[in-house]
Amino acid sequence: MTKENTKKILNFIFKLLITILAIYIVVRKINLNELWLNIKEVNIFFLIVALIVLGLSKVIEAYRLNVFFRAKDIILDEVQNIKLYLLGMFYNLFLPGGIGGDGYKVYWLKKKQGAKLKSVIWASILNRVSGLFGLIILIFISTIFISFDFKFNNYLVILIPIAYLVYFFVLKVFFKSFTSTLPKTTVQSIIIQFLQVLSAHFILLGLGLNSEFQDYWFLFLISGIVFAIPVTLGGFGSRELVFVYASQFLIVDVNLAVALGLLTYVLRAVLSFAGVYYIAFPNKLNGVNSAS
Repeated sequence: MTKENTKKILNFIFKLLITILAIYIVVRKINLNELWLNIKEVNIFFLIVALIVLGLSKVIEAYRLNVFFRAKDIILDEVQNIKLYLLGMFYNLFLPGGIGGDGYKVYWLKKKQGAKLKSVIWASILNRVSGLFGLIILIFISTIFISFDFKFNNYLVILIPIAYLVYFFVLKVFFKSFTSTLPKTTVQSIIIQFLQVLSAHFILLGLGLNSEFQDYWFLFLISGIVFAIPVTLGGFGSRELVFVYASQFLIVDVNLAVALGLLTYVLRAVLSFAGVYYIAFPNKLNGVNSAS
């Protein structure tokens, strides 16, 4: 067994153990009967709307990644880019111990287009950083409306332009070729995160919540940071763990919050599973208009 394979196996085992631990903690903190009742009685119409909105956010995510690619002269047809993004989502969610979505994109672009390894890697990393930046912006804004009152509730929004300037100067100094992407990708990231919160909102409506959404929105945004950290298998259990502990400080029903997390995961899985088509038919991944 090679050193690389050993590393992958150990990484998978570590994620599996963390996932099991997260699920164990969540199960001990909630009422499973009430959780199942919430999920069983969810309004399918609102769930479908949530899926559509989440799907739209993923399309914009794919466009955002292509903005970073084009800054390094990696030219992908937009349709082909979305196909590649779907396949990457499948790898990230269903094969988290393997190559991973970003890893496959790096491999594919290097093989098919002769793209420089370093360029693709940095484009993928900065795409994630941009998403995190959009997430932080909405978190800062949402603190104004949550039930938990702390000293700086109304002042965190002031940090948004400061954070933007810091982000700009980091790109300017260390990633000059990506500087031109900043305005467009920042707007895209805010729209993406807003759509994902909107998707969560429709899930909450489907679960029967009719008012006091603010704390759930905030929890969903905060959990997005933890979800982005690859410490569990496909992110499973990470959102729910945040909901369980953060619910102690906010006015939320922990069983409803965990149901939100689980249903969000299911919707992501439905969207991500579309990527299996390009594993079954890899020739369909090739775009007619792609350039070398």
